[in-house]
Amino acid sequence: LPLAVFKKLLRPGAYQSLGVCPQQGASQGLSQGLGQGSSQALALLTPSAQLRAQLSEMLGDVAQFRPQLARGLRQLLQYRGADVEHVFCLTFEAAYDAFGARVAVPLVPGGAHMAVTSHNRVEYVQRYLHWVLTDSVARQFEPFRRGFYYVCGSNALSLFAPEEIELLVHGSGRDWAASDLRAVTDHAGFDSPAGRQLCEWFWALVAEMTAAERRQLLMFVTGSDRMPTPSQLHQFRVKLVLLGNESARLPVAHTCFNQLGLWAYRTKDELGTKLMMAITESEGFGLK
Repeated sequence: LPLAVFKKLLRPGAYQSLGVCPQQGASQGLSQGLGQGSSQALALLTPSAQLRAQLSEMLGDVAQFRPQLARGLRQLLQYRGADVEHVFCLTFEAAYDAFGARVAVPLVPGGAHMAVTSHNRVEYVQRYLHWVLTDSVARQFEPFRRGFYYVCGSNALSLFAPEEIELLVHGSGRDWAASDLRAVTDHAGFDSPAGRQLCEWFWALVAEMTAAERRQLLMFVTGSDRMPTPSQLHQFRVKLVLLGNESARLPVAHTCFNQLGLWAYRTKDELGTKLMMAITESEGFGLK
C-alpha cells in the first residue's frame, strides 16, 4: 500500500481541499488536510509557499505508485515557456485504462474542451492530483477505511504519523543479511551430516544473493518482501524443513506458517538452481 493510503486513514481531510478550491481558502484547507505539526509549520509560510509545499507532497505521494504521471505533472509545472497549450496539448481531463480501453474523466464541467495553459496549469495539476488521490479511489477506499478502523481503531492511532503506520503494516524496507534471517529461523530435519551440509549450502546461497533476490526469497516464504520492524522482529519466526529425497522437485513454501521446505539436493549448484527457479518463477499457488 502506498503512503497516501495511510495519510488518508489518519487525516480524513488529506488531499481534499486543493483540487476543489485552487485559489481561495488554501491556507485553511491545507491545515485541515495536513497533520497538526505540518499545519503549524505551514502557518509560517505565505499562501503561495503553502501551495507549493502541498503540491510537492502530493506529487511525491503519487510518484510512489504512478511515477510517470508524477514526472509529467512536474514537467508541466516547471516548463518556462508561454506556449504550454501547444507543447503539452492537454485538456482538463484525467484518464485511465479499463480493460484495454482509455477512459477520460472531466476534471471540471466541460473539461474536454478546456485547454491547459500557462495560466491555469497549477489548477489543472491540483485537480488531477485530487482526482487520483481521492475521487478515483473513493468507492474502494471507504470499505477499506471502515475495515481498518474496525480492526485497529483506537485513540492511540492519533499518536502515530502516517509513515509510522505504514512501517507497522508493511514492515521495514531496509536490506537485510542472511544472518538476520538465520537468527529467526528454526530448522527441522537437518540432523544428519548430509542435512547439515544442505543447510550450510542454503545459507551460503542466501548470503550470495542480491538484495532483490533476498526480497524475492522472503516473498516466497512469507508472502511479504519486507522484514518486520526491529521492535517486532522477536515475534517473527521462519521454519526451514528438510522434506525428503525427491531432489528433482522444487522447494516448497507454506506462507501461512513462514515455512520453506527443501529436498535433499545432492550439490550446492543443484540447490541454487532449484531455489532460484522457485522464488523467481512462482506466482500464487503455482508457476508463472
